[in-house]
Amino acid sequence: MTIYLEHVTKAFDGRNVLNDFTLTVEDGKYYALIGPEGAGKTTVLKIFMGLIQPDAGKVTRLGDYKYPTLVSSYMSQDGQLEPKKNAIWNVKKVHFRVTKGRAIEDLSLFLEKDRLKLPVMQLTEKERRFVEFVRALSIPSDFIVLDEPFLGMNEEDRKKITDYLFHAVGTRPILMASRSETGMEFARKIHL
Repeated sequence: MTIYLEHVTKAFDGRNVLNDFTLTVEDGKYYALIGPEGAGKTTVLKIFMGLIQPDAGKVTRLGDYKYPTLVSSYMSQDGQLEPKKNAIWNVKKVHFRVTKGRAIEDLSLFLEKDRLKLPVMQLTEKERRFVEFVRALSIPSDFIVLDEPFLGMNEEDRKKITDYLFHAVGTRPILMASRSETGMEFARKIHL
Protein backbone atom coordinates (compact mmCIF):
# COMPACT_ATOMS: atom_id res chain seq x y z
CA MET A 1 0.00 0.00 0.00
CA THR A 2 1.20 3.49 -0.85
CA ILE A 3 -0.66 6.66 0.06
CA TYR A 4 0.12 9.97 -1.64
CA LEU A 5 -0.54 13.45 -0.33
CA GLU A 6 -0.02 15.59 -3.41
CA HIS A 7 0.33 19.38 -3.39
CA VAL A 8 -1.92 19.68 -0.34
CA THR A 9 -2.91 23.15 0.84
CA LYS A 10 -5.04 23.92 3.88
CA ALA A 11 -6.00 27.20 5.54
CA PHE A 12 -7.92 27.92 8.74
CA ASP A 13 -9.50 31.35 9.28
CA GLY A 14 -7.59 32.75 6.31
CA ARG A 15 -4.19 31.52 7.61
CA ASN A 16 -2.33 28.97 5.47
CA VAL A 17 -1.28 26.02 7.63
CA LEU A 18 -0.08 23.89 4.71
CA ASN A 19 1.06 25.17 1.34
CA ASP A 20 1.77 22.73 -1.52
CA PHE A 21 2.73 19.88 0.84
CA THR A 22 3.61 16.52 -0.76
CA LEU A 23 4.36 13.21 0.96
CA THR A 24 4.45 9.54 -0.10
CA VAL A 25 3.73 6.99 2.66
CA GLU A 26 4.71 3.37 1.93
CA ASP A 27 4.14 0.04 3.72
CA GLY A 28 6.71 -0.90 6.33
CA LYS A 29 8.11 2.63 6.61
CA TYR A 30 8.02 5.13 9.46
CA TYR A 31 7.61 8.87 8.96
CA ALA A 32 7.99 11.69 11.49
CA LEU A 33 6.59 15.15 10.81
CA ILE A 34 8.80 17.50 12.82
CA GLY A 35 8.00 21.12 13.59
CA PRO A 36 6.90 23.62 16.20
CA GLU A 37 3.35 23.90 17.47
CA GLY A 38 1.14 25.35 14.75
CA ALA A 39 3.36 24.15 11.87
CA GLY A 40 0.58 21.96 10.42
CA LYS A 41 1.63 18.52 11.68
CA THR A 42 -1.77 17.55 13.10
CA THR A 43 -3.46 18.96 10.01
CA VAL A 44 -1.37 16.64 7.80
CA LEU A 45 -2.33 13.68 10.01
CA LYS A 46 -6.04 14.52 9.81
CA ILE A 47 -5.91 15.00 6.03
CA PHE A 48 -4.02 11.71 5.72
CA MET A 49 -6.78 9.92 7.67
CA GLY A 50 -9.56 11.67 5.76
CA LEU A 51 -10.89 13.53 8.82
CA ILE A 52 -10.53 16.89 7.07
CA GLN A 53 -10.33 17.73 3.40
CA PRO A 54 -7.55 19.82 1.88
CA ASP A 55 -8.44 23.14 0.21
CA ALA A 56 -6.27 22.10 -2.73
CA GLY A 57 -4.33 19.00 -3.69
CA LYS A 58 -5.38 15.42 -3.17
CA VAL A 59 -4.85 12.19 -1.27
CA THR A 60 -4.65 9.02 -3.34
CA ARG A 61 -3.70 5.43 -2.68
CA LEU A 62 -2.10 2.72 -4.71
CA GLY A 63 -2.44 -0.95 -3.90
CA ASP A 64 -4.76 -3.92 -3.62
CA TYR A 65 -7.55 -3.37 -1.08
CA LYS A 66 -10.29 -5.64 0.19
CA TYR A 67 -12.45 -2.71 1.35
CA PRO A 68 -13.32 0.69 -0.14
CA THR A 69 -11.93 2.58 2.88
CA LEU A 70 -8.80 2.31 4.99
CA VAL A 71 -8.81 2.06 8.79
CA SER A 72 -6.32 4.00 10.88
CA SER A 73 -5.10 3.53 14.43
CA TYR A 74 -4.95 7.05 15.85
CA MET A 75 -3.29 8.39 18.97
CA SER A 76 -4.32 12.00 19.52
CA GLN A 77 -2.05 14.47 21.28
CA ASP A 78 -5.09 15.59 23.30
CA GLY A 79 -6.13 12.15 24.48
CA GLN A 80 -9.23 10.11 23.72
CA LEU A 81 -9.64 8.17 26.95
CA GLU A 82 -12.82 7.95 29.01
CA PRO A 83 -11.51 9.57 32.25
CA LYS A 84 -13.85 7.79 34.69
CA LYS A 85 -13.08 4.34 33.29
CA ASN A 86 -9.94 2.34 34.01
CA ALA A 87 -7.08 1.57 31.62
CA ILE A 88 -8.33 -1.96 30.91
CA TRP A 89 -11.80 -0.71 29.95
CA ASN A 90 -10.34 2.03 27.71
CA VAL A 91 -8.22 -0.46 25.76
CA LYS A 92 -10.82 -3.24 25.65
CA LYS A 93 -13.58 -0.94 24.34
CA VAL A 94 -11.56 0.31 21.38
CA HIS A 95 -12.42 -2.78 19.32
CA PHE A 96 -14.63 -5.84 19.80
CA ARG A 97 -11.70 -8.19 19.14
CA VAL A 98 -9.65 -6.86 22.06
CA THR A 99 -10.08 -9.16 25.05
CA LYS A 100 -9.69 -8.19 28.68
CA GLY A 101 -6.73 -10.59 28.93
CA ARG A 102 -4.96 -8.99 26.00
CA ALA A 103 -5.61 -5.50 27.37
CA ILE A 104 -4.13 -6.48 30.75
CA GLU A 105 -1.14 -8.20 29.13
CA ASP A 106 -0.24 -5.22 26.94
CA LEU A 107 -0.92 -2.58 29.59
CA SER A 108 1.19 -4.50 32.12
CA LEU A 109 4.22 -3.77 29.98
CA PHE A 110 3.87 -0.11 31.01
CA LEU A 111 1.79 0.13 34.20
CA GLU A 112 2.02 -1.48 37.61
CA LYS A 113 -0.78 -4.01 38.16
CA ASP A 114 -2.42 -1.92 40.92
CA ARG A 115 -2.68 1.05 38.48
CA LEU A 116 -4.63 -0.87 35.81
CA LYS A 117 -7.97 -0.66 37.62
CA LEU A 118 -7.79 3.00 38.61
CA PRO A 119 -9.90 5.50 36.64
CA VAL A 120 -7.51 6.97 34.06
CA MET A 121 -8.10 10.46 35.49
CA GLN A 122 -6.14 9.23 38.55
CA LEU A 123 -3.15 8.14 36.45
CA THR A 124 -0.18 10.38 35.78
CA GLU A 125 0.08 12.11 32.41
CA LYS A 126 2.79 9.66 31.34
CA GLU A 127 0.67 6.66 32.39
CA ARG A 128 -2.27 8.03 30.39
CA ARG A 129 0.01 8.35 27.34
CA PHE A 130 0.97 4.68 27.77
CA VAL A 131 -2.73 3.74 27.84
CA GLU A 132 -3.38 5.89 24.74
CA PHE A 133 -0.52 4.14 22.96
CA VAL A 134 -1.71 0.60 23.80
CA ARG A 135 -5.27 1.62 22.89
CA ALA A 136 -4.24 2.92 19.45
CA LEU A 137 -2.15 -0.13 18.62
CA SER A 138 -4.99 -2.47 19.65
CA ILE A 139 -7.10 -1.37 16.70
CA PRO A 140 -6.86 -3.66 13.64
CA SER A 141 -5.85 -1.09 11.03
CA ASP A 142 -4.18 -0.45 7.71
CA PHE A 143 -1.85 2.25 9.07
CA ILE A 144 -0.90 3.92 12.36
CA VAL A 145 -1.04 7.65 13.08
CA LEU A 146 0.56 8.97 16.27
CA ASP A 147 0.32 12.64 17.28
CA GLU A 148 3.07 13.56 19.79
CA PRO A 149 3.56 9.93 20.90
CA PHE A 150 6.51 10.63 23.22
CA LEU A 151 5.15 13.72 24.95
CA GLY A 152 6.44 13.83 28.54
CA MET A 153 8.52 10.66 28.23
CA ASN A 154 12.17 10.09 29.07
CA GLU A 155 14.59 7.95 27.08
CA GLU A 156 13.71 4.75 28.97
CA ASP A 157 9.98 5.32 28.37
CA ARG A 158 10.55 5.99 24.67
CA LYS A 159 12.56 2.77 24.39
CA LYS A 160 9.72 0.74 25.94
CA ILE A 161 7.21 2.35 23.59
CA THR A 162 9.31 1.85 20.45
CA ASP A 163 10.00 -1.80 21.36
CA TYR A 164 6.25 -2.33 21.71
CA LEU A 165 5.61 -0.40 18.49
CA PHE A 166 8.05 -2.48 16.43
CA HIS A 167 6.53 -5.69 17.83
CA ALA A 168 2.91 -4.67 17.23
CA VAL A 169 3.08 -2.87 13.91
CA GLY A 170 4.14 -5.47 11.34
CA THR A 171 4.41 -3.91 7.89
CA ARG A 172 1.83 -1.19 8.46
CA PRO A 173 3.13 2.30 7.75
CA ILE A 174 3.44 4.75 10.64
CA LEU A 175 2.97 8.50 10.37
CA MET A 176 3.91 10.48 13.49
CA ALA A 177 3.99 14.14 14.46
CA SER A 178 6.41 15.62 16.97
CA ARG A 179 7.76 18.99 18.03
CA SER A 180 11.14 17.36 18.58
CA GLU A 181 13.38 14.87 16.78
CA THR A 182 14.12 13.20 20.12
CA GLY A 183 13.14 9.54 19.94
CA MET A 184 12.48 9.71 16.19
CA GLU A 185 15.79 8.22 15.06
CA PHE A 186 14.03 5.23 13.47
CA ALA A 187 11.81 7.36 11.22
CA ARG A 188 12.25 9.40 8.06
CA LYS A 189 12.00 13.02 9.21
CA ILE A 190 9.94 15.58 7.33
CA HIS A 191 10.39 19.12 8.68
CA LEU A 192 7.41 21.48 8.51
